[in-house]
Parts: sequence; C-alpha cells; structure tokens
Amino acid sequence: MKLELKHLTKRYGGHVALNDFSVTFGPGVYGILGANGAGKSTLMGLLSDNLKRDGGEILWDGADIVKLGKAFRKQLGFMPQQQGLYEHMTAQAFLCYIAQLKGIPKQEAEQEIETLLAVTNLSPVRHKKMGSFSGGMKQRVLLAQALLGQPGLLLLDEPTAGLDPRERIRIRNFISSVSRNRITLLATHIVSDIESISDQILLMKGGTLLGMGTPEQLLAPMACKVKELPCPPEQLPAVQSQYRVGNVFQRQGETWVRLIGDTLPDGGHFVQDRLTLEDVYLYYLGE
Repeated sequence: MKLELKHLTKRYGGHVALNDFSVTFGPGVYGILGANGAGKSTLMGLLSDNLKRDGGEILWDGADIVKLGKAFRKQLGFMPQQQGLYEHMTAQAFLCYIAQLKGIPKQEAEQEIETLLAVTNLSPVRHKKMGSFSGGMKQRVLLAQALLGQPGLLLLDEPTAGLDPRERIRIRNFISSVSRNRITLLATHIVSDIESISDQILLMKGGTLLGMGTPEQLLAPMACKVKELPCPPEQLPAVQSQYRVGNVFQRQGETWVRLIGDTLPDGGHFVQDRLTLEDVYLYYLGE
C-alpha cells in the first residue's frame, strides 16, 4: 500500500496554492501541520479527486488515481472540514445512504454501520435527526462515514475544528484507534491533535513542504532555539515585536516569556527537556 505525490501543483488564477509538492506515504498516521492558507485543504481536495491538479502525479500503488477512477474511490475515506450533513436525516439513515453511494452490499453495510455507531458512541442517538447534534457528534458522524467500506486511505481535514477540549480529545483518541494498517492523513493547524498520534509530521507553508519527520526528529534541532527568561510587563510589547513568543507566564511572582528563534537575548535558560511541537510550529510556521 503506497501513495506517491510527484511534483503536485495547483493554482487559483495567479495564486499558487500547492507548489511542486512531492512525498511518499506508506501505512501509518501522518499529521499535516500548517496555518490557515498553507495549502492543506487544497492537498486534501486533490487527493480526494475533488479538485483538478495543474501539474504532477498522484499514484496509488503505482497507478494514477484519475485512471483508477472508481477503483481508487473504493479505497478512499474522506472527512471534509465543513459539516455538510443532511440535518433532516438520522445518523443511521445518513450512514446507510453513504454506504449505498459507496456501493457496499446491504448486509455488509448493515454490519459495518452497527459497528461504527458503537465505536463512535452514536448508537444511543442513531434514530435522532442530525440537526439536533452537537458539533462533536456531527464530527463523529463524518468520521464514521469516512470509515465505511474499510478504506485503505483515510483523509481527515481539520477533524476537531470548533470542538471543545473534551470532544477534541475523544475524536483524537478514536482516530488513533482506527488509523493503523492504513494510510491516514490528518490535516490541521491544532498542534495537540497530531503530537501524540502521528508517526510522521509534514510541515506546510505557502503551498510548499518545509520538512517531514517523526516528532522526535523535528524536536531534536530545537534544543538551542527555545529559551525562557524573565521579562518585566512593560517590556513585553518590545519583546513581542522582536521575537517569536510562545508563552507568557508567571514564575515566583515574575513575568517570564518563552522565546523561539535562532538569535535570542541574553539571560534566562535554554529549554531542552520540555520541548513541544508548538515550538516547532512557531519556529518554522510562525510569522
């Protein structure tokens, strides 16, 4: 099972949304990290064949996905960013409808839907109309429909957007539990969503791939690029204008700042044992 992107390019008029993007994926969980406008949703649109590429190739096990057509779509599970649900339908009716669109035999679909309703904790509300669901419940329905047909490729576009912390953790843990033995791409700008579940992380900015590696590989170079030091409140505006500030916090009655960069002021201490992907995000993707 292999997904190859070769020199993938997408333009909107004069704007290049994805620029010469090349990467190869095998089974595992890949977090795609970038700010809004980085090209994450464009990448998802191209991989799901909802957008037409301007250049490059997308290969599934060596064959172009356009030529594979229906055969590729049978391998695809897509959870879009927008909650475009039929709110007058019940959760069970919606999943039955999606199963029909995917061409899943009725008996097989019934068994799958039963399992997915249970694992997404939607069985108690299976006969309720989705218009009455919370944001987290709607996200779980979207995730369930993406998993119908046991796809080999799972595309998740901002799966926890707009959710409260409890729902975000629930969705994140569920994604981790169902993502093994397939290629799962999770696009987000929420660092905590991918820090604990991704095998590898891609850093995107301006439609380009800045880097890719395991969390440990991305954190290793940050040991001399993160510093904490005291900062009187009146000096905060000047510090924030000159450096990338991760956190402002209180320590023993003093205001401290966490700074990220190649050149940092004197004083304080370098952080080496409490580095996070948020530091990586700010270093590579912060303005």
